[in-house]
Amino acid sequence: MKPTISFVLQLSPSTAYENLDAVARNVLDGIDVLLNSGNVKCSVYMDGPTIEALRKVAKPLMFGKIKSGIREGVLEFLGGGFYDPMLSFFPEELQSMQLNTHKSLLNKCFDVEPQGFYNSSLVWEMGMTAVLERAGFDYALVSEAAIQDALGRSTPVSGWFTIEDKASFVRIVPVADTLSKAIENDDLNWMHIAEPYCRGGRSAVVLLNLPPDPSEIVHFFERLVDFVETNDVQTWPVGYAVNQLNSEGSLSYLISAGHKLGLPSTARSCREMLIRRPEINLLQKSFLSLYRRAKVALEPKKFNAFCEKLMPVMSPIFFRDLCNNEGMQSLNVRQWAYRYLVTAAKELDRLTDFAGFRFDVCDFLLLGRKVIVLENRDFSCLLDFYAGGILRSLYFKPTPLNLLNAWRDDGEPTVAFLDCLLPNADMGATKIEQYLAGRENMLAEPFDYQIKRGDSGAGVELLEEQGFTLGEKKGVFHVKKSFEFDSSEAAISANYKVMNSTYVESKCYFGTLFEFGVLENSNGIGITIDGEAVKWDKKAPFVYPEATTLAIKDYALGCTIHMKFDKPASLFIGSMFGATASAAPEVFQGICVYPFWRTALKVTEELEFKVNLSVIKK
Repeated sequence: MKPTISFVLQLSPSTAYENLDAVARNVLDGIDVLLNSGNVKCSVYMDGPTIEALRKVAKPLMFGKIKSGIREGVLEFLGGGFYDPMLSFFPEELQSMQLNTHKSLLNKCFDVEPQGFYNSSLVWEMGMTAVLERAGFDYALVSEAAIQDALGRSTPVSGWFTIEDKASFVRIVPVADTLSKAIENDDLNWMHIAEPYCRGGRSAVVLLNLPPDPSEIVHFFERLVDFVETNDVQTWPVGYAVNQLNSEGSLSYLISAGHKLGLPSTARSCREMLIRRPEINLLQKSFLSLYRRAKVALEPKKFNAFCEKLMPVMSPIFFRDLCNNEGMQSLNVRQWAYRYLVTAAKELDRLTDFAGFRFDVCDFLLLGRKVIVLENRDFSCLLDFYAGGILRSLYFKPTPLNLLNAWRDDGEPTVAFLDCLLPNADMGATKIEQYLAGRENMLAEPFDYQIKRGDSGAGVELLEEQGFTLGEKKGVFHVKKSFEFDSSEAAISANYKVMNSTYVESKCYFGTLFEFGVLENSNGIGITIDGEAVKWDKKAPFVYPEATTLAIKDYALGCTIHMKFDKPASLFIGSMFGATASAAPEVFQGICVYPFWRTALKVTEELEFKVNLSVIKK
């Protein structure tokens, strides 16, 4: 049997490449190899930034050669989102904007109207049917496993199927998952695997990833040509194969959680990522907040200009639970995501002439409960009074970044001002680190809140009783936690008043936890305590006694975090590490800072202290 295969070649999202021009030059050279052979007909997907890079570096006659290959049916460019987003995470208006922007770019560069839709995550939800039909797509590529699940079968699936949703229609083409892996991994048994996919003249759709290293891209195309010629494989672009074949039937329902997202195999939808990873959920909800504010505040022309700034945040790399710069487990990727997000927030400030202070009490996280959003020209933060009066985000606009951008492997969010007790015992830094990592003895009961406004800023006063258990001892603290926010600077102060509400003396250590996502570079991270530089290898945690000031300088991001305590505090500082796919926790993910004070409060006695937190660009 002479197998017929429709190869789909894809690049990773452009944000993963540090030197996109080098990638583009090698992709063009590789396509030239493919066109010169004349024996390989295939489909290609590239996101918008990559296509723009192709246009930037292309030799004078190269685009003409590519257009000729398209007209002759050798090459097919697939459509999709400009930044290759997982459409299901975003409003339909932005979905259409992504699709139309990418389609317009393909038409401008190659004089082509894409027939097929592709996204590298292979995510599918039924609501996409109407969006794709409106955008003019005839078919969409979906994971074979999702179609097998819809059909209730485990045997290979090929050809194409129809699906209809709310009077909208699109053809669904399965990607041959098993065959794609076999060919990509040079499995000598690939011909046997291909046989059931290619029966009856069907064409198997094989997805191949171009290597991320620019120096390997041309060799990849050479190997593909050699594979086709050596094995006498018949090849066609996906669109041609779809038009030559009859339907395999209709699907009543289809959903795909995608692939290479870091989700477990049991996941049914990509939306599960928002539940499993609070960092990704916070990014998406911050995105939606900016979109809704802009939709209300801006006229259409300005709104479209703003969306161009916002759309890079939709890149799939920011919604994957992967490490090694492939997803949000990488601190670098998280910094990229928030750089785009906070840059868009600054643009919205400019377009709306925002210069004051903004309060908003709303269900920001879409959890069915409200939080407080506070913002000025330099910073924006999310105060969750329901979860112990913590900050869930702290965006610093001048740099731009999210300071609370560390990563916890246990799936808990990173926070600031999370109050925590330690037992009244002689504990070293390692033992304290274990307590904090396990989030033991946290005071995380909901607070009542009151918003206060003043000439120089605004404040939020939190008041509630917080129960605790330390060993066999139980007790209750009456905690008053008053936040003050400066109207013009990135500065926050928290005034604490802690009263013992039990009838026994409460001896313990009371402190508040900060988890900062700071980067590493050749200069390291500079730490200064009480004006003295502290040498630290970022491996072993340490406790500094009687500190009144702390400065953490992030050389990579160009900002400095300042903390000041009105009462001298014992200061715990330790690194946060995460695990890779193949190793124990060893990847640097941020810094844990925990100032704490010893308490021996008798009945109705109080502990008072103040913590000032500020950020400057330096």
